[in-house]
Order: sequence, then C-alpha cells, then structure tokens
Amino acid sequence: MSRRQMRWSMYLADFDYDITYIRGEDNMAADALSRMPDDTPNASFAACALAYTRSPSHSYTAALSILEIAADETLCKEIIAGYEDDEFAKQLEKDIRASSITGAQKENGLLYVGRRLLIPKIPHVCELFYHLAHDTLGHFGFDKSYEALRDSYYWPNMCRDLEQVYIPFCSPCQRNKSRTSKPTGPLHPLPVPDAHFDAVALDFIGPLPEEDGKDTILTMTNLLGAEIRFAAVHSSATAADIAVVLFDEWYCENGLMRQIISDRDALFTSELWAALHKLTGVKLKMSTSYHLETDGASERTNKTLNQAIRYHVDNNQKGWLSKLPRIRFTIMNTVNASTGFSPFQLKTGRSPRIIPPLVPEPADATPAEVDAREIIARLELDVKEAQDNLLTAKIRQAYHANEHRAPEKIYKPGDLVMLSTENRRRNYKRKGKKRVAKFMPRSDGPYTVIEAFPEKSEYTLRLPNNPNTFPGFHASLLKPFIPNDRHSSLTASSPARAPS
Repeated sequence: MSRRQMRWSMYLADFDYDITYIRGEDNMAADALSRMPDDTPNASFAACALAYTRSPSHSYTAALSILEIAADETLCKEIIAGYEDDEFAKQLEKDIRASSITGAQKENGLLYVGRRLLIPKIPHVCELFYHLAHDTLGHFGFDKSYEALRDSYYWPNMCRDLEQVYIPFCSPCQRNKSRTSKPTGPLHPLPVPDAHFDAVALDFIGPLPEEDGKDTILTMTNLLGAEIRFAAVHSSATAADIAVVLFDEWYCENGLMRQIISDRDALFTSELWAALHKLTGVKLKMSTSYHLETDGASERTNKTLNQAIRYHVDNNQKGWLSKLPRIRFTIMNTVNASTGFSPFQLKTGRSPRIIPPLVPEPADATPAEVDAREIIARLELDVKEAQDNLLTAKIRQAYHANEHRAPEKIYKPGDLVMLSTENRRRNYKRKGKKRVAKFMPRSDGPYTVIEAFPEKSEYTLRLPNNPNTFPGFHASLLKPFIPNDRHSSLTASSPARAPS
C-alpha cells in the first residue's frame, strides 16, 4: 500500500463498521466519485444533476451533495422562468393547484409529470437535452436516444421532434453512419447495337506478374457478343500506345467502331481519345465516377478471363501470357446466355470444329453446296435473333435489379447532397500517417448539384476542393443533405478533400 492508503487504513481501524453491498443504480454517490469532471461537458453535468432530482418522492441527498458542485443552477432557473411562457406548463400548474389531475406535482418551482421533469419549450434548452441523449451518448438511433430521455424528462412532442427534427438533421450522423437501405436509382441498360461491331467496351486487368515486359491485359468486348479480344500491354503504356494496340487488334480485324464504352481510366480520358473522336466520329461513352455497372460487358469479360487464368497459371502465377490465345478461343466458342449464340457463330456464321469425328467420313462423301448469299442471309438472321435475345435479357436484368433498389430521389440543380466515400476510402490513407479506412466518414459534403440527368440517374456536382475528380456521379452514391436551420449546434462540415 502507499503511504496515503496506510494512513486511511489506520484511521478506519478506529471505527466499528460492516461492509454491505449496494447496487450500482442506488449507489450514486460512489458513481459520481468515480467520474472525472473533465470527462463530461458542463452542460451534461447540469442535465445529470437534473436527472437525479427528477422526482420529489425520491431522496438522493448524498448524491446531490456531490453533483450539485457541477450543476448549472442557471439552467434550473431558466427552466422555472420558461414555465411562464409555456402554455402546457401554465395549464398543468393550474390543474395541480386545483387538484384536478393526479400524478403531476410541483416541487421547488419545478413541475413533474409522474417522475419526469417537465421542460418548457425553449429551443436551446430542448436542444441541450437532445444533445445529451443523442450526441453525448454516442449518436445512436432514435430508440436508444429516446430511451435515455423519456424516463426522466417530458415536454409535448418530445418524441416527434427527436425523431423527425433533431436526429435527421444531425450532421455527424449524415457523415458517419453507413447506409442500411436499398441502393437507389434504377438500372439503365445500354441500348442494343444496330450492327456487329458498332460498339466495343474496353477495360484493363492488372497489374499481373510481369512476363516478357507485359503486366496488364487490355480486354476488348463487342457489345453484341460477336467478338472478344485480349492484348497484353505494360502498365506504363501511354494513351498513344493503347490507341496503336486498339488499331492493330480491333480496327484491322473488325473495322471502325461507332462507340467506345469504358470507365474513367486516365488512359481513356486523355486528349488523344478526344482527338480520335474528332477525327473519326467515334463516340466515347464513359461511366460516371465509381459506377462499374455502366461497363457491365467488360466486367463480365474480366470475370470470365480471371477465372480461366486461375486454372492455367503455375503456383508462382507465371504462364498467363501464353495461355491468352486458348482462353480466348474457349470463350469465343461458348454460347452467350444473353444472345443465345457463341461469338464465333455471330462472327463467322458457324462454330469451329473442336473434336474430330470418331468415325471418318466416307471417301465418296462430297461437301454440300452452299450459296454465298445463303450464308450471308443466315448470318444476318442470326444477328437479328441475337439482338432480340439481348434486348429481352436486358429487360429481364433491369426488372430483377430494380426489385432490389429503392425509388430514386430526383435532385435538381442547386440541391445539396452528401457523396458516398465508399470507393475513395482506401485512398484516404496517406504515407506516413496511421489512418485506416474503417474510421473514415461514410459520406462527405455537402456538395451542390449543378447538372441533373435523371433519365440516366446521373448528377454533376460542384467539387471545389477536388478539381481532378470527374464530377459526374450515379444517384446510388448520393443522399440528400438535410441542412440544420433549427438547431444551431448542428452545423455542416466543410467538404472533405477527396483523393485526386
């Protein structure tokens, strides 16, 4: 024991006492002694003191002798003075004097409804108790916040205001709470191409283990399902390098496309592609920021290619480069569930022979004579059937996807929104700083909507601190910001700086 504890022990030895157990909820004096004054704001101390005086029928003299040191007597006086302008309090006081109501009483100038202290409708006083129940106790939801208030305090519409006014307007909650609702915004499938090779979707897979100076795969997917091509490149390739690869691998095989679908990779957003569009008329259709569903064809190709490579690479993940041709051949000869045809069938009109016949053909057998025009007509018929099947598949996909999505909130220019940080969280961590994505805000903002395209669930935001970020976002990444005009203590934070 320390010297102080030894002195206590010697002093207490002069007394004859019994040690008995007291429940924590009844031992309020000890609970008060165990708390450091700096752990709780003064406003919370005032509210705590009021909580322990909630009923004149309960004596907490021992506890109050300690808590009253930190209690704000001004608040008590303000509550008593507020009764004079509160219609409900004035009527309750009349009923108490007339003994026309049971369960209500007045003690030391404070009115009680049962065991609950009546709080007058003074905005900043009500806000103090809301702040104690919600902010101080950890920004929990309505049920837990209301549970902390209802046993000790009462004022008309306390429950409604807490649920509909205070908690929804809480800026920290708007920034930090994860979404639990369905994603918003319906699925908008891309239109079915009019011809074989009108539209191509581009994407990258990588970086991969380097082989022969290549560590990335450029995937090229025809949106009608008639062609898939893979090209190995290096991750340091420039936009000009990718343009040459696209020319050699796609243009020289299938001619000039009308549309290019891609994500917002820096290689696709460069000035070179803008020049290509100007010279050739090829439309560049890029997804909104962090919305992979736009380039669904590429994502499906990438998933299939990644899965196939896993079966072919060695334990050290080498050998993927040499396996690309046979993987492409397998995919090209596989029937697409959406079109009902394999890419080979839509490109050449037939499927290649893979396994030789077990019984050789008779020597006198002659190949059937087929007119070239018949082949072309059959190929055109297959393409039209594939277009119909693809359209049906897109409608079916949109129907099933929209079953699990909430109705879209339509924003107008000038509206304020919060932007999800889900796809940017991993980039918040900076070198040399011990920060983790788990503790980052779930949304930042508010940002102002400057352009709205509700027909495709796309909105353009003003990003004053992020000039290098594309400002177009899908509705699923946005939620309305509720400005706090009623409670001054809840103010919006300045937009967080997102990584460029």
